[in-house]
Amino acid sequence: MSAMERKSKRGEKKEPLTSRQKQIIQILTKFTASRPVTVAMISEMLGLSSRTILREIPHVEKWLAQNDFHFVRKPGVGLILNESVENQKLILELLEVESVTNNYSKDERCRRILGELLYAKEPLKSYSFTSKYHISEGTFSGDLDRIIQWLEPYQIQLIRRPGMGIWLEGEESSCRQAIANLVYESVDENQIMQMLRGETPNAQTALTANNRVFGLLNNDTTEQVERILLDSEKKLHIQYADSAYVGLIMHISLAIKRIQNNEKIEMESERLQKLMRLPEFAVAEEICDRLKEQFHIPIPRGEVGFVTMHLSSARIWPTDERVERNMERINLRQISSEIIGVVEQELEIDLSDSDSLLEDLCNHLGPALSRLSLNIPIENSQLDTIKEEYPDIWRATCKASSVLSRELGLPGIPESEISFIAMHFGAAVEKKLQKQQRISVVVVCPTGVGTSRILEAGLKKTFPNMDVRGTVSAFRIRPDELREQGIDLIISTVNLQTDYPWIAVSPILQAQDKRRIEGVIATLEPLGKNDVARALNRTMTREQVQEVCCAGQELLDLLDNLRFDSMFAVRRRAEVIERAGALFADNEQDASYIESGLYERDQLADTYVKQLHMLLLHCQTSTVEHARFGYIKLEPPLYENGRIILGAVVMLVPERREDNILHQLTGALSALLVEDKKLLERLRAGDWDGSKACIEAGLGAYYKQFLKKMGGV
Repeated sequence: MSAMERKSKRGEKKEPLTSRQKQIIQILTKFTASRPVTVAMISEMLGLSSRTILREIPHVEKWLAQNDFHFVRKPGVGLILNESVENQKLILELLEVESVTNNYSKDERCRRILGELLYAKEPLKSYSFTSKYHISEGTFSGDLDRIIQWLEPYQIQLIRRPGMGIWLEGEESSCRQAIANLVYESVDENQIMQMLRGETPNAQTALTANNRVFGLLNNDTTEQVERILLDSEKKLHIQYADSAYVGLIMHISLAIKRIQNNEKIEMESERLQKLMRLPEFAVAEEICDRLKEQFHIPIPRGEVGFVTMHLSSARIWPTDERVERNMERINLRQISSEIIGVVEQELEIDLSDSDSLLEDLCNHLGPALSRLSLNIPIENSQLDTIKEEYPDIWRATCKASSVLSRELGLPGIPESEISFIAMHFGAAVEKKLQKQQRISVVVVCPTGVGTSRILEAGLKKTFPNMDVRGTVSAFRIRPDELREQGIDLIISTVNLQTDYPWIAVSPILQAQDKRRIEGVIATLEPLGKNDVARALNRTMTREQVQEVCCAGQELLDLLDNLRFDSMFAVRRRAEVIERAGALFADNEQDASYIESGLYERDQLADTYVKQLHMLLLHCQTSTVEHARFGYIKLEPPLYENGRIILGAVVMLVPERREDNILHQLTGALSALLVEDKKLLERLRAGDWDGSKACIEAGLGAYYKQFLKKMGGV
């Protein structure tokens, strides 16, 4: 019977083969009458029990008979496919076009579902899984529960949302690790190596390995990746250890598939910047450039970083006995410390407070000394950039490189090697400068207190490098004074009539506010990179010492005069304002005066803060000599035009004092209201002792930071 006739006859079957039955037939074609295969051998190859194989044999026999192939069962001998080599090839051809129903074990099904989720570009519907694997919703739900447990160590969340579908959420590095481990759980390293090299010594390796990686690895891709890595070994004078080599091929192959699927590959900026300081980054760039050419895909900068991570842990730089003896003789920590000392002296700065500079240099110098001893060249694509943007650091590092020349007995150190060391110092100096390099702003609200304090707290939390100098009243903006103080920008809760740079935002920052502020900051000129010494050599002046003492006295006075009250069955906001006026008043006249100030401020701009469900009653008044803070609890809450008012904060500052310390102090209190949930809970519950404890702790932390700021540390 011809192949065409067999295919036509095959169309008469009603039930398709399962994937398991197809695998059994593929195994049968590998054996002959003189070398039959037993049920035990098949069960071992497929990792299934003999009983399971015996259940499948009748279906296999039926399919072969329907296609006019001769299948023989010989008890005590084995199973024989009594066909010529030509017909055995024909069987494999028929299997290629055969409609197959997959029949997976529970573990195998879960691995496949997880693999699809890890590579999914968008949420997947549960129906696509239940129909594909012929399982019920209950079975699928149980599979997802197992997958959730498997993902837990990677901090990857499985999201199930009716109407939208199922997807995974987690860090890029976690997803990569999960994909790699999923493959490693499916096949061992030897099987992966055999697959990568196209070595299939027996049917077991070919079928078991290919079945278990379920398309996560593509043979054509891995072969091309391996060629690129082999070329890089020769070109860059590096060596891959076997274990690292397998991991790197697998990592790159999996990453290529994700890029081809248009998946976004990102790495945290700070982490990428640190990796760029490693010489392995240059190797990764070379490899990724080749991958880009070979596969015609864009390679994101983050992917270069991930390849660098693999290379840096793989010890790719070769060594010999001579180098090993030199390394034993050389104390890397001592050399690193000496290099740091030279750079510090040249730049006239102290880098002893750098968290990781010494360790990073020690880790860098190990392979660097090996390369230098063996005269292995390494390129740094950032060399010209470093020379141009960090001239002081470059000159200082060049001078410090004499330490390496002395230890290795070399006439000089190549610029490329010096540039990698300079990058470590550049990062350390930049990090230190960030503590000094700030955009200076003042915050404005109609009276200079109140909602501006909440805004100030939000700015400090959202923009760590922003130096918020305090708050001013919208009626007391003096551009000349702001310029003298070095203020770059005014951030206001209301629109202003001034030529000075300003931006209006909500008291509690919204996403659009943050984007607008970032846009304005980008246009402001930051501190120059070469102003290193000027930025770091700060001392505390006599005036600053006085300011520290004054701040401490004001803080203690405020804590000693905290006041709390409760109101019952309040019907109107005016009643709350009236009680607030009396909270810190010594007589009826003062109470009336404070009430008028609070009412005027409330009319100027609504003092209701929706996110906190409270009134922020505040004003400047001549009736107090120091800042005051209090809270009035409303029971039950006041309902006003669909809004819930649980209570009212009362903040007063002296009218006659233009005191930045008072502004900072009330700003710290506003920050507590926004950030300390325990404080809000205790205020709303009427727990006055607990509220005092929260305020004392919060202001204590503020004062500690204030001292650091004034001391320039």
